Amino acid sequence: MRDITILGITGSIGRTALRGISEFRDRIRIVAASCNSRIDEAIRLCLEFGIPNLCITDPHATVHCQNNNVRIWKSLNDMLRSVKADMVLNGIAGSPGLEASFQIMEAGSDLALANKESVVMGGNLLFEKARQCEVKIIPVDSEHSAIDELIIECGKKNVEKLVITASGGPFRNRPIEELDEITPEVAANHPTWNMGPKISIDSSTLANKGLEVIEAHYLFGFDAEHIEVVIHPQSVVHSMVRTRSGQVYAQMSPPDMVFPIMRALLWPEVDRQVGKALDFANLDLTFRALDPVRFPFVPDAFECVRLEGSYPIVYNTANEVAVDRFRNGRIKYTQIHDMVREMLDKDWSFCPSSLQDILDVQARVFSMMEG
Repeated sequence: MRDITILGITGSIGRTALRGISEFRDRIRIVAASCNSRIDEAIRLCLEFGIPNLCITDPHATVHCQNNNVRIWKSLNDMLRSVKADMVLNGIAGSPGLEASFQIMEAGSDLALANKESVVMGGNLLFEKARQCEVKIIPVDSEHSAIDELIIECGKKNVEKLVITASGGPFRNRPIEELDEITPEVAANHPTWNMGPKISIDSSTLANKGLEVIEAHYLFGFDAEHIEVVIHPQSVVHSMVRTRSGQVYAQMSPPDMVFPIMRALLWPEVDRQVGKALDFANLDLTFRALDPVRFPFVPDAFECVRLEGSYPIVYNTANEVAVDRFRNGRIKYTQIHDMVREMLDKDWSFCPSSLQDILDVQARVFSMMEG
């Protein structure tokens, strides 16, 4: 039996994990969870799945529902250290997941990482911490889970390029001159994946794909020249690798996050069916080159990979601020990238050497964008 903690239990990652785990209750026991604000829902899920510990990370939250079967924690770090888990699924949204990733590893648990910001902002420091704590980091993003599997199968020495697929989001065919008219509600409606509003907006601008380029660089040790992005609207091919011999190998499955989540939670081997099998009866797959004018976040991300320093931190932080402003009606859709580009044009060559350094850079970006 493997003991698992789920951070962000009411989010899309957490709820999908519960769906997958429900089929593997003979293999997995959930010992703890966290939520931020949807407390009643989180407690209901804890009772349904027999989860005895719940951390509420919002310091201003009030617990309306009391139940003796669920212990409520206010400190995530205290819960992680006190409630031992073999693996922790970090499904916290956005940059708050970074500190949680460090806390998970310091508590001695392996990290199933669905929080891409941890890798983008933590960079090499994140993996150095994993080595120090002697824990594993298993990627949960569908693209990086696919690449991880393909590298294992092909052998890293035989891989020439990583090929990350992108759906292109809901506006891949919309005339560029009409992008200013896009509302937050429309941008949050992804055509393929069921996700939260922030990541759905990132998927429409392809800022999320830029984050995944940076993530792939740090996860697998490939430089910008050996990573490429291709538009694939069906989201069935989750990523590919080009081998040195010129052959291409792909990982395919229905667009359902249950596959990479359960691969991580049952690492290193899933011994029975997860989710629905891929049906080839009516399957048409298309690919096309990415348009850097329509999707400028992607070339920006490659630039961040080349420059390193604090540029990946700035890319992520500035995008979080800009998306928040767009969601609150303060800027237009196209101004999301304009704001991020303005920050990236400054000198961010400073290379952080600690978690505090990363947080300081983040705070500086927040201050500059609010000033």
